[in-house]
Amino acid sequence: MERSSKRPRGWTTIEPWRIVLLLVGAILFALLAVGRVPSRELHEAVLTSLRAIDVDHAALQRDVLQARAGLLLNYDPLVSSIIRLRASVAWLHALFDEAAMGETAQLDDQLATVSRSIDADEALVETFKTSNALLQNSLSIAVQLLDRLDRNPDAPIREALAGAGDIGLPLMRFTAQPDAALAGSIRRQLGALEASPAGADADMRSFAAHVRTVLSTLPQVDAVTEAIQLSHSSRQAQLLQRDYLDAFGKAGAQAVWSRALLGAISVLLCGYVAVLIYRLRAQTQRLARQLEFENILAEVRRRFVEGGEDMPAAFAHSVGLFATFFEARCYAFAVLNGEDFRVEHAYGNVDGARLQSIADAFGSRFAVTARRGGSDYLGFPYDGPGDPHRTWIRGVHEGSIVMGWFGERSISLFLIRRELPGRSGDHEQRMYGNAALVLARSLMTYHTREENKALEARLEHAQRLEAVGTLAGGIAHEFNNALAAILGYAEMTLQLKRISTQGRHYLQEIVTSAQRARHVTDQILTFGRKRERIAKPFALAEAVTDILSLIRLSVADGIRFDVATDERLPPILGNPIEIQQVVMNLCTNAAHALPGEGAVRIEVRVVERPARTQLSHGELPAGRYVVLSVADTGSGIDANVLPHIFEPFFTTRATKGGTGLGLAAVHGIVAGMSGHIDVASQPGRGTRFDLHFPATGNRTAVPLSDFFDERSMPRGRGQTVLLVQRDEALRLMYEEKIAALGYEPVGFADGEGLRDWLGRDRRAPDLILMDLDSGEMAPDPAALARQFAPIPMLLLAEPARIPTDVKAGREPAPGAALLRKPVSTMRLAVAMANRIAARERDPAPGSAG
Repeated sequence: MERSSKRPRGWTTIEPWRIVLLLVGAILFALLAVGRVPSRELHEAVLTSLRAIDVDHAALQRDVLQARAGLLLNYDPLVSSIIRLRASVAWLHALFDEAAMGETAQLDDQLATVSRSIDADEALVETFKTSNALLQNSLSIAVQLLDRLDRNPDAPIREALAGAGDIGLPLMRFTAQPDAALAGSIRRQLGALEASPAGADADMRSFAAHVRTVLSTLPQVDAVTEAIQLSHSSRQAQLLQRDYLDAFGKAGAQAVWSRALLGAISVLLCGYVAVLIYRLRAQTQRLARQLEFENILAEVRRRFVEGGEDMPAAFAHSVGLFATFFEARCYAFAVLNGEDFRVEHAYGNVDGARLQSIADAFGSRFAVTARRGGSDYLGFPYDGPGDPHRTWIRGVHEGSIVMGWFGERSISLFLIRRELPGRSGDHEQRMYGNAALVLARSLMTYHTREENKALEARLEHAQRLEAVGTLAGGIAHEFNNALAAILGYAEMTLQLKRISTQGRHYLQEIVTSAQRARHVTDQILTFGRKRERIAKPFALAEAVTDILSLIRLSVADGIRFDVATDERLPPILGNPIEIQQVVMNLCTNAAHALPGEGAVRIEVRVVERPARTQLSHGELPAGRYVVLSVADTGSGIDANVLPHIFEPFFTTRATKGGTGLGLAAVHGIVAGMSGHIDVASQPGRGTRFDLHFPATGNRTAVPLSDFFDERSMPRGRGQTVLLVQRDEALRLMYEEKIAALGYEPVGFADGEGLRDWLGRDRRAPDLILMDLDSGEMAPDPAALARQFAPIPMLLLAEPARIPTDVKAGREPAPGAALLRKPVSTMRLAVAMANRIAARERDPAPGSAG
């Protein structure tokens, strides 16, 4: 959880561009506040346009009346008024869009109504222009014709006009005030004129036609004139002006509130910018402090990564660097035992007793509260060691305690108490935690480096042991070949009847010495871990009790054995014969360490290890173990000798016949059974070996009798046995031994000779006995079994050449079996009899016999 290179939680980084952005926002809000008041010029323009509509519409009505009265020479004023009205409407549309008031849509609807009314006025004006032009033209012509008829000297015309009466005056009255009765009177007068003798005159006919046109057109013109005078355009413009003034008033009121709101926002933004500037300054100071802290962290890490100096002094100096940075008057970094909170390592200027009191006060609470994990830290406020429960809940005034798990079984404690109170924020607390974490990890790095050095030394030592083991295994391999011949010939000679008693005694001594030599080779192979292991669950206490009688016979009479075992212990997995060899070696060494008399205590018990435990030779994982202890009260082992006691050929009794293989074989056997060894010794007070073997749980222990084969030696009935052995001396010995067991042997130096014999001889062999070291053939048991099937095979091999799966107890192939060299006569006889009997019970298809 180291956060020294990350932004601490709760920080908000204030970049300068944010301040600039907020300043720009404040200015924009201020400008918006200024611009929220409706424009006075725009308002005046709207009112002017509305008044222009009234004025232009009134001018249109006036001009229509003048045109009706015949006072206008043309209709251009009417057209100009319509054009101005339309321009005013279009201008109002633009002004309303620019004003952007809340009720612009309603104003636009009313403006559209005004525009439609003006469209209707325009249509009436066009109708008026056409009708009024016809009217004025006919009226003018009729007046001219009437004047000419009045001056005409023709008697009929004058009589007709006199008979019809004065028609001009009614016509003038009709043009001033149209009336249906007057129109009828005028039409009767026209009828009288047309019926008179002068009715055929062209002027008379034209006069009558134009008067009738005036009579029919004048009412239409007056109707259109009246419609124009009654137009709603002016009224609609007034309603629009009223609604606009209402909307303008509301917009003005809203603008006042908007200005107040935007102004307040602008002021608040300016205040916030000031706060941010202050925080930016504080953040700059904090980042500068953080950078200084990061430099200290990097310096501490670098010193412990590079190494090459006195680490305790370097660590004390690193703790002092943090104390100087935090301006601490007392400081300490300690590693506590995770169980009893005892201070194991301490650095700083706090005395040991006071530091232990702090550890006792906070350790148990931390162990209950904190979650296990190397990077989980929990901080506690600290004012002093007087009242831990009170300081647990109070705020931080003078410093802090940071505690965390250090590895698996320890707790780290980092104490800072400053000169002056003040800095107590989360950022400072995180720096406490990061400093504690870096110190803990640096110390762990140092410990890891030291452990790696020790592991490298142990690896180099193990490599040397492996080289020695390989060499010893090679020597044992060659020695086994010679030993097999010695044992074989000696055992066959003992079976002869014509040997004197003295000769038989000598031969028995040869066999005994050869068996002793085989025991030595077994120890060498055990040390090199090259021998075949039979692993079954068995009772450790039973195996120890079984070998006690032989141990008592092999040591001096003054040595006493105190045995404490429990028959109800869980079984362990392995071979009791190997365990008995271990007990024999340890008891022999213990007896040699005693001065002629004394006691050796053997104890078998079960222990539970809840956590990994450090032993004298390695570490013991957590779990349940059956422990075999062998302790003596002898001279003990020196401290400088103790690390080397399991090395092969290392002995302190070279002048007394010690070979240095006993404890090496013990170590190999225990390691092969997944066990662990712990040795405790004090010079002059004795030595204790504790061998820890994993308990197998609920598995049933196999009786010891199943590990020993005491049957009588089986014999053959003349069956043919093919023998492949490249060593001529061994081949002859095996042939004689096979013949002595009742079989007919046929020997070959290599596999090629075996294949040739099988190809030319008609006899069906009963068994093939082959040494895997023979000839150029690859030592692959499964391939050999398939090649010579269905003939059963018995393969002889050194432990190093036996495949892993076969060592685990599996046959290499059906009909084949492996024997580890050197092979005694009993083992060879039993194995041959088993292979041949198995074939006779279940002969393969096509096989002879």
